[in-house]
Amino acid sequence: YFPLFSFQHLIYSSNHLNSTAVWALLDTLSQELQALVEHPNGTKTNPATTCKELLLAHPSLPDGTW
Repeated sequence: YFPLFSFQHLIYSSNHLNSTAVWALLDTLSQELQALVEHPNGTKTNPATTCKELLLAHPSLPDGTW
């Protein structure tokens, strides 16, 4: 949890809204949220924690060594 005032210096510089910083922050948050809700696909970038998790997320995948 980060209080809003900890981001104020990024968003407001010299009492002006820094829209570039706001959009960059929103983009980062969007990517992190997307990673939390995506189903694992067994790749290195989006691994499953167990074989059962991979099976539940993708029941049509063929059997194999994962």
